[in-house]
Amino acid sequence: MHLDTNMGEQSPLYSCKAHIFQVDPDTRKTWLPLSNGAVNVQIFHDSVKNVYRILSVDGSKVLINTIVTARMSFTKTSQKFCQWVDSRANHVYGLGFPNEIELTRFMDKFIEVKDATRQALKQNEHRSSSVDARQTPRSETDWSIQSTGLDPSVQNQLKQENAHLKIALAQSSNNAKKMIEDIIIK
Repeated sequence: MHLDTNMGEQSPLYSCKAHIFQVDPDTRKTWLPLSNGAVNVQIFHDSVKNVYRILSVDGSKVLINTIVTARMSFTKTSQKFCQWVDSRANHVYGLGFPNEIELTRFMDKFIEVKDATRQALKQNEHRSSSVDARQTPRSETDWSIQSTGLDPSVQNQLKQENAHLKIALAQSSNNAKKMIEDIIIK
């Protein structure tokens, strides 16, 4: 699959097959399958917007369209399952892989892309702080006051992400308990 953008087609940086799940948005307790089987999951780089995306399309239906951010966390909850929070879409996604090797490859690529996103963000911050420093010098006290006075929308987003992470942690804990029970039973 190629991604059509206003700058032409782009090939994926990474492609794999996985079963796709989403935490039920109503109950926030159970996983709902988004795919009937393993489907393509791909990572693209949009050079126009300088963002990376995790994208999965099944036929004409978009299953995942997540922009990778520098603050995203990707959690491996078992040997074949991983999850992340897409705070922009307000979803928790999960991927089920056929084996641990495939999961590890996806995680490695995710980390690589996340690091590239973080580097781009640092470069942009460095450029803008250089301009700010020339325009209005600030003391360390000014910076600390500014950093604690977060915009309410940012605070709300952080609260949402925190809630999603709590859910993901609870789900991971339940998965671990089930695995332990399975091991004890066997």
